[in-house]
Amino acid sequence: MSTIAAFAGGLCGVLLALQAPSVALRGPGPPQVLRARQASLERNAELRALIESVHRETDAIVVLSGGASKMSDAKQRELLAMFAAIGTLAKERHIAVGDGGTRAGIMEAAGKARLASGSAFPLIGVAPAREIPPGGGMTPIDPNHSHVIAVDDPSLPKGQVGWGSETATMYWLFNRFAEGRNSVAVVANGGGITLSEIAANVEFGRPMILIEGSGRAADALIALVRGTMPAEGEPALLQAKARAMKLNRRPDLFRIVPIDAGPTGLLDALRAELGPVVPRTP
Repeated sequence: MSTIAAFAGGLCGVLLALQAPSVALRGPGPPQVLRARQASLERNAELRALIESVHRETDAIVVLSGGASKMSDAKQRELLAMFAAIGTLAKERHIAVGDGGTRAGIMEAAGKARLASGSAFPLIGVAPAREIPPGGGMTPIDPNHSHVIAVDDPSLPKGQVGWGSETATMYWLFNRFAEGRNSVAVVANGGGITLSEIAANVEFGRPMILIEGSGRAADALIALVRGTMPAEGEPALLQAKARAMKLNRRPDLFRIVPIDAGPTGLLDALRAELGPVVPRTP
C-alpha cells in the first residue's frame, strides 16, 4: 500500500469514528428517541451503536411483554408492585431491559423502578412512530426510559392503527441485545399483540416468566400449558389463538409465578432463569 493510500485509509477511519453516534446507557434525563425502519435496521448507525453499548456494558437482558388492562384496581396495584424487582436485580448485575416504552402499565412500572434505582440500568422501549409524539400519536412515552425506538412502517395504510407493526423490529433488537448473554421475558396480562410477542420469544428460545392471576393473555397461556380451560370471554378466545399458534410447543420455556408472590417471587424467578453472573474474558 502506498503512503498516500495508507494516509487516506487512516483519515477515513478517523472520520468514521468521529461521525459514529454516541449512545449512553445510563444517567438521568428524558429518553433518547431513535427512529428506525424495519427495512433498514442493519444500516441504522444509531441502532448499531446502541447494540454495541448494550453488549459492552451488560451481562443479561430482561424483556417485558403485556400490560395491566382490564384488572381490578387491587390486582393492578399488586401486579405493578412486582416490577420493583427489576431495580433490585440491577443492583446485583448489569442488566438491560426492553419493553414497549409507553407510559402505561408494566412499562411505566419499569420506568419507576429505573428512576428509583438512580438510572442504574438502560430501559429501552420500542413503539410505532405513528402512535407516539412527535409522530402524530397521542400515546405518551414513559419519561423514565433511557431510550425509545420509534418504528416507521411506510407500508401501513393511512389511518390504520400502528400497534403491532413494531413487533418485528422490537424482537430483532432485543434478540441482538441478547447475543452472548442470557435473557428472560416477563409476561403479564396482555392481548393479541402479546401473543405475537410470546411467539417471538418461543422462536428465539427465550425463557418466559408468566404472571399467574394477571389475566388475559398470560392466564390464557398458563391454562393452555396446564391443559385446562380459562373462563369464557376474552381469555378463552386468547387461549384458542395461542393454541392455533402452537405457543405451548416449548413448555420447558415457561415458569409460572403467582401474582401474590410479589416482588420477591419475581426476583427469585429472574435470578433462577438468568443464572449466575459469568465473568467476562478480557
